[in-house]
Amino acid sequence: METLFKDFRYGVRTLMRRPGFTAVAIIALALGIGANTAIFGVINAVLLKPLPFSDPDRLIRVYQTNKNRGIIQGSASYPDFVDWRDQNHVFERMAAFHDSNHILTGGDDAVRLESAVVSADLFALLGATPMLGRTFLPEEDKPGDSGQVVILSHGLWQRQFNSDPNILGRSITLDGVNFSVVGVMPDGFKFPISNDPVELWTTFAVESQGEDPLTAQRGAHYLRVIARLKPDVSLSQAQSEMETIASRLEQQYPDDNSNRGAYVVGALEDLVGDVRLALWILLGTVVCVLLIACANVANLLLARATTRYKEMAIRAALGASRMRVVRQLLTESVTLALAGGVLGLLVALWATDLLVALSGDDLPRATQIKLDGGVLLFTLGVSVLTGIIFGLVPAIQASRPDLSESLKEGGRSSTEGGRRNLIRSMLVVFEVAIAIVLLAGAGLLIESLRRLQNINPGFNSKNVLTLRMGLPDVKYTTEKQVAFYRDLLDRVNVLPGVAQASAVLPLPLSGDRMRISFEIEGRPMAKGDLPTAEFRTIGLDYFQTMGIPLVKGRDFTARDDRKSPRVMIVNSAFAEKYFPGEDPIGKHIRPSISFDEDEPPMREIVGVVGNVRHLRLEAAEEAEYYAPHAHVPFDSMAIVVKSENDPRGLVSAIQQEVRAIDKDLPVFDIRMLDDYVAGAVAQPRFNTLLLSIFAGLALVLTAVGLYGVMSYAVAQRTHEIGIRMALGAQASDVLKLVVGQGMILTLIGVAIGLVAAFALTRLMSSLLYGVSATD
Repeated sequence: METLFKDFRYGVRTLMRRPGFTAVAIIALALGIGANTAIFGVINAVLLKPLPFSDPDRLIRVYQTNKNRGIIQGSASYPDFVDWRDQNHVFERMAAFHDSNHILTGGDDAVRLESAVVSADLFALLGATPMLGRTFLPEEDKPGDSGQVVILSHGLWQRQFNSDPNILGRSITLDGVNFSVVGVMPDGFKFPISNDPVELWTTFAVESQGEDPLTAQRGAHYLRVIARLKPDVSLSQAQSEMETIASRLEQQYPDDNSNRGAYVVGALEDLVGDVRLALWILLGTVVCVLLIACANVANLLLARATTRYKEMAIRAALGASRMRVVRQLLTESVTLALAGGVLGLLVALWATDLLVALSGDDLPRATQIKLDGGVLLFTLGVSVLTGIIFGLVPAIQASRPDLSESLKEGGRSSTEGGRRNLIRSMLVVFEVAIAIVLLAGAGLLIESLRRLQNINPGFNSKNVLTLRMGLPDVKYTTEKQVAFYRDLLDRVNVLPGVAQASAVLPLPLSGDRMRISFEIEGRPMAKGDLPTAEFRTIGLDYFQTMGIPLVKGRDFTARDDRKSPRVMIVNSAFAEKYFPGEDPIGKHIRPSISFDEDEPPMREIVGVVGNVRHLRLEAAEEAEYYAPHAHVPFDSMAIVVKSENDPRGLVSAIQQEVRAIDKDLPVFDIRMLDDYVAGAVAQPRFNTLLLSIFAGLALVLTAVGLYGVMSYAVAQRTHEIGIRMALGAQASDVLKLVVGQGMILTLIGVAIGLVAAFALTRLMSSLLYGVSATD
């Protein structure tokens, strides 16, 4: 240990005697190590850390599939969930949940709260214990007064109830209904895991009221299901059992469960989804950047070794073993790498904050990203390994001194040993090859992003303001919902600066969707085999507000009210798919969604509009159909307001109009429609930006490395160049000689890099749009 400490002190003194060399090496290493630390910090938080629940490896997600339509991860109905839960033998527990929201009243202002409706045993399944009170009881899943209970998040308890220790048993009003508080969850508990925190939880008793409650409809698929495997059960066994149960239900309920199966997947794998591949590719990218930095420093050390060759020869002559010399030189290189690692941590701190900011809401578990002990240990390991990688070859070269050769090279100072020259040239070729691979990948992503951003979404998002509203069912009947939105839009449309206003559900590119099955007149089919399409309910003048063209027929008008015949408008993709070669105007369809007591047998198609990319810009245009809000009313709608100028100044006026109708209704999620369009390319933009930055860094480091090799080669050949010019060589001849040598190394590296890029870019095929991996 004492000898190692002496080597360390000597190495520090040696490095300090060459501050220029030391600074360049440390900066190069800091960039590579810092980038690796930042990306590993993201991967550690998103992919490697277990979910923050008890025995997270046994948590799985269960989906209902549709074998006919190729839907793998579909939602389940409540009756199907109950059958899954009661008939399986592979799970300790199974729970269901879905996102919701509530309006909390009773204070100075009404507050909209993100919430989740969950089955009673969800918290027991997760192994989560409340900070105050208890979790739900089984009987609280059923209709009745005992089911009107709520559990609060720690943040909501602090913010809205001033951390009241006597909160248990207190009655609070949600959507006009009184709920009793039975528990408060601890700080940091979050489920579902999302970037939008859930602030309270209620049970399915809320949805089990009335004559035909949602929980009794086997055709209503809206639930997400989570389960905990028994200790001795594998994922494949669970998959087999769930397929058996699904087949049994298909035979038992052919109308609702025809062609429906089940699919199980680990909860963590389900959460990270497509992000996994992109993050591993980014990690591979920064590893390549670090390897280029290592090659640069190795070249510097090889060049520096020539100035220490006599020192190593004298050490050997005085009895130092080859291993002793190697250890001394490796100690110096590791010291250099550790210094780069310390500076790299500062780079990583800045880069991590930048990564989280750039990722927006598309990176799962983003709030958990931090440089913790595991990441610091990774940085230490990378620093030591880096020091060994770039220091090993120069150390081995310097540990084999030959006194006569040393004296000969000393006299022939213009010539470097052929072997060292070959190694340095190979390192440059290696750098160029890696840079070419990264540049090719970045180029593909840039072209893919360019094509993605040039996609016409089917609507005009310029100067369109969006805001959301929700009406409590207890206070607003179907008729009152229609009247409220009609009144509100009438008020907003006459505000100064408003060109046009309307309403829609779901809003394009918001991530929400309603896929509803329907029947076509004259084409009888079994209920389970009915076709499906994306469904929208809209207010008057919606297509004009959004700039969606009317292709054929007519738009909805004020005459399409609650008393008028039921009508529909379809998009061009719907018309082409279901009425090929026919005029869809006048045809009749019956959606499997209705808010009418006396449902007409069919709804007439009165118009055709242009296609809109509602889900993702890169997705194919899907069949969609629209109904006027008066015919299919929803309590929750998105208001869209078009203005000739920036409409954000209209927010206050719109809120005043809402309060004039109902002071207890909050307006929330106020955003520009352009933000939704930008969000649709946020993940591709994030991937492209990072890979481009790292590829650019690799290119700069490679150029620096090439310059270093050629500069050193020229310096070593100064005597030779002088003789050439004395014998008649022109400056242009010398320039051709030097540049030619650099170009040979570059072209070899380019050739190798292109071959590698052709093979490796195929790994990123799923990240590309409109461009092949070998373009």
